[in-house]
Amino acid sequence: MKKLLARLALISFALITAACGNKGSSAEASSIKPSVSSDTSISSVEKSSSSSTSSKSYSSNYQLSTANGLKVYFKEQGARIDKIEYNGKQIAKDGFTVGRVANRIANGKFTLNGTQYSVTLNDRPNSLHGGGNSWQGPFATANWKTEEQTASSIKYKIVSADKDNGYPGEMTMYVTYTLSEAGELSIEYSATTTKDTLCNPTNHLFIDINGSKDRNYANTKLLVNADNYTPLQNQIPTGAVSPVEGTQFDYRTEKPFDSSKNYDDNYVLNITKGTLGKAATLTGTQLGIKVDVYTDRPGMQLYKDGSGNICLETQMLPDAINHPEFDEYGTTILRAGETFTSKTTYHFTKLGV
Repeated sequence: MKKLLARLALISFALITAACGNKGSSAEASSIKPSVSSDTSISSVEKSSSSSTSSKSYSSNYQLSTANGLKVYFKEQGARIDKIEYNGKQIAKDGFTVGRVANRIANGKFTLNGTQYSVTLNDRPNSLHGGGNSWQGPFATANWKTEEQTASSIKYKIVSADKDNGYPGEMTMYVTYTLSEAGELSIEYSATTTKDTLCNPTNHLFIDINGSKDRNYANTKLLVNADNYTPLQNQIPTGAVSPVEGTQFDYRTEKPFDSSKNYDDNYVLNITKGTLGKAATLTGTQLGIKVDVYTDRPGMQLYKDGSGNICLETQMLPDAINHPEFDEYGTTILRAGETFTSKTTYHFTKLGV
């Protein structure tokens, strides 16, 4: 009888232990959030290392991607597009953020509200891309803060101190990248300042639409939606706005890119002020990919770096603060209490799709 009672006690203890174990497993399972299928989101975000979303402390390397093989990698340094790949082929790279002012300011001097300011010279005798110690400018070399991320976007922030490289006012700027499943990468800028200052950011993305190993410009076609450009003298605008017709700058009809010419020049785009319009199209016949560029800026700098890469930098007109004749196209002055906003998009598509 005692043996029977002991056996029954052991069986009861085992059943109770199993029940407790199953209850604990159920509680643990219910606390795990189900994964979200990539099919339900516009694009996906991948981090190269673990991060804490509660503290908004993210890795310095991110990735936005689409289902059809477009991948965009980012870095906090320069709030930059590290590289863009399509089905494993690199088609763009090193798209760092330029600021406070893209392009050149003649002799690094300008007058604002009756006061003359001198900004640092890094492209002597001029100031380029906001000055600083590098030709890329201070925003490109700074480590931005990752402010927010979602399944389809990444937002960066920088605070530029008053008198930073000679510019007045403490400026706070945000850059938000958003990638749609249709292959449209948008760049949205927002900035405020504590004192009247200058603001003209851009992105210096190097595009090699045929892939990083194809340096044949004959496989590249360019279209620029501009009837006019700004002639330069020592890389500074003369103040004239001249027709592209009959010059090397005439890409109003898509044609093979002219590899025999050097380009570091600004177009005056055929875009209605205050609207988002088409600036350019770059087509790569080797990989069969094209990118359409849209912007709300009046100008676009065309730059060729000599190694197969082309830059299409949307911005205000160069040295605009020193050229009142450019005022009809807009201003680079940002007033205290106002908010600067601007948007540029790169829409990547496969030919024939």
